[in-house]
Amino acid sequence: MRRGATLVELVTVLAILAILAAIVVPSAAREGDRLAVEHQAMRILLAYRGAWLTARSHQRLALLRITPDSLAIRSVRSAGHPETTLVSLTPGPSVAGVTLESPPRTAVFGPDGIGLGVSNTTHVLVKGSASKRVVVSRLGRVRVQ
Repeated sequence: MRRGATLVELVTVLAILAILAAIVVPSAAREGDRLAVEHQAMRILLAYRGAWLTARSHQRLALLRITPDSLAIRSVRSAGHPETTLVSLTPGPSVAGVTLESPPRTAVFGPDGIGLGVSNTTHVLVKGSASKRVVVSRLGRVRVQ
């Protein structure tokens, strides 16, 4: 009765495992990149909604500043008023390794929730081969493409 495996059998099994790993690992990395980009796009969308909600609930101007490092919402008493109140500060897309290819932007929402000075802004998020665009209309409506 024979015990164990021969060298040929072990090499065959290792070759099959290597082929499977070569197929699975890159697709898993692509899926991870896609999920990271999608998550950061949703965070930007939620930041716009949070700024809109801040403007409506506080009945003040709300400023949303989007940079690669942070998503910041501030409340301002009126246009030109020097004092701002930090409402929310969260890490930006770069924390997850996602690149924000568009320049930093500031959106202003009036007390009625209407976007002021926002003119069809597009935020482009990229990681690896995955990318998403967050498009903001001039009235402050947001959609992810």
